[in-house]
Formats: sequence, C-alpha cells, structure tokens
Amino acid sequence: TNINTTTTMATAASAARVTLFEDIFEVTALNPEGKKFDRVNRLSATGTTFECDLLLDINCEIYSLLEGEKMTLVLASTLNLDGSPDDHTSYNPSQMARNEPTLADNYEYVMHGRVFDVSYKKDGVVVIA
Repeated sequence: TNINTTTTMATAASAARVTLFEDIFEVTALNPEGKKFDRVNRLSATGTTFECDLLLDINCEIYSLLEGEKMTLVLASTLNLDGSPDDHTSYNPSQMARNEPTLADNYEYVMHGRVFDVSYKKDGVVVIA
C-alpha cells in the first residue's frame, strides 16, 4: 500500500508542476446558440472557484456532459509529468506502451493541442484559442 500511495503522491506533485490553470466548472447550458455539428456539443459553464465563464466544444460521442453536471478543467503546459515539452503535432501512443504515466491518466476526457492565441478583452475577459 505504501508504494501505491507514494506513487500517487509523486504523480500528483508532478501534475501540479505542469498545471497552468485548474477549476471545477458547472455546465450551465448545452449548445446555447443551437447545435451546429452532430458530434460536438458546446458547453457553457461557470467556474466554482474563480467564477469565470467557459465556452468549450467537446466530442459528445466520446464524452457526454449534461446541464448541471460538474467537470474539472485543467490547462497544462504539457502532458509529460516531468515537464518536458510535448510534440504538439501528434499524439504519442508509444509513451503509453512504455507505461510512462502522463497527466492524461488522471482524467476521463483529454483534449491535446496547442494554444494559438491569447486575447485580452475589456472587463477582464481572456480568450484562449
């Protein structure tokens, strides 16, 4: 039991090192402007800690959320727990084959990619695309 506890604590500490933002969001609406794509839902949600608003598109065939449900959103600099950069052009399943833990192991649904633009609007609104 001590080995598992130690491994879990080390994984959590490593995850905290690469985490840029984390909050629990409550889904306030599904597809607030109407459904645009068959396999995609746009979630409107509000953060429970930072009280920020979120619009997020998810593949609803793979992962489904309903209005009123809560989810944890984490924005991280990398999926690698050692902090090394990801290859942002592709997903590397060989990492899973080597049984190396990643930040993705802690979550049911993961979106992986690159942030292309951060815009600062008036009234403290930040748009990340």
